[in-house]
Amino acid sequence: MQPPLTPAAEAYKGLAPFYDELTREHDYDAWTFHLEQRARHFGVRGKRLLDVACGTGKSFLPLLERGYRVTGCDLSPEMLALARAKAPDAELFSADVRALGRVGDFDLITCLDDIVNYLIGDGDIEAAFASLAPNLAPEGVLVFDVNTLSTYRTAFACDMTLDGPDVFLAWRGRSSEEAQPGCVAELVIEAFSAGGGGGYERVTTRHLQRHYPRAAIERALAGAGLEAVGVFGLLPDGSLDELADEDLHHKLIYYATRAAKGGDSE
Repeated sequence: MQPPLTPAAEAYKGLAPFYDELTREHDYDAWTFHLEQRARHFGVRGKRLLDVACGTGKSFLPLLERGYRVTGCDLSPEMLALARAKAPDAELFSADVRALGRVGDFDLITCLDDIVNYLIGDGDIEAAFASLAPNLAPEGVLVFDVNTLSTYRTAFACDMTLDGPDVFLAWRGRSSEEAQPGCVAELVIEAFSAGGGGGYERVTTRHLQRHYPRAAIERALAGAGLEAVGVFGLLPDGSLDELADEDLHHKLIYYATRAAKGGDSE
C-alpha cells in the first residue's frame, strides 16, 4: 500500500514549469562537485547514482556529465517530464521516497533540494530512510540536505521577488523569526506568466516543510540501519564547512552509510 501523497506533490504540479527559473542562480556544478568529493572520502568508488526527488534533473545532470550511470525518481510527473527532456539517457521513474521498493545497488544516493524537509508527517523520515537503505551498495554513501532553523527564521519568514524574462515569481514566507525546533513552516510561491490577450496567468503553490533537529535525523537513520558519518554546513559557494551550525548555515549536509556491524564505527 502506497503512503498518502505529501503536500509537495500538489505544490510541484503547479511549480514545475517555473522551477528552473526559480533556481537559476543555484550553482549545481559547484555544489555537486563538493558533494561528490566528500562522498569519495567516505568510501564511494563506483559511479552508480540514484538521485531521489530528482526534480527537473538539475541535481543529477552534472554527475551524468562526470560519467555517472544515473537512475532518478520523483513524485511529480510534471518535474520528471522536464528531466526526461534534458536527459533521455537517464533511467527515470515516478516514486515516493517513503516507498521506493528495491531499485538496485547504488554507490551514491542523493536526496537534494529540501526533500527531507518536505516529509512533514509523523514517521515520514523513518519510512524514507528505511526505503533508501536497501538500495545502498555495501560501501555506498547516502547524501542529503536538511534546512536549518536559520532558514525557517529568515528565508521562510520574508518576501522576495524574482523577475525573469518569461515569468515573475513572488516568494512569500509565512514562517516566523521566532520559529522553534521541529516547526512546520509554510511558503507560498506565486508565478505570473504572460497569458492570452496581453494579460498574466497566475499560479499559486503552497509549500509546507518541517524542521528536523540533528538528533531526530540521526535517530531515524539508526532505525534504518544507517549512521551519519559526516555532517557539514553548506557554504554559499557550494563547499562544505566542517562546522555544522543551525545558526550559521542555511543547510546541513548529511553523509550516511550502512551502520557498522555491532554498532561500532571505524
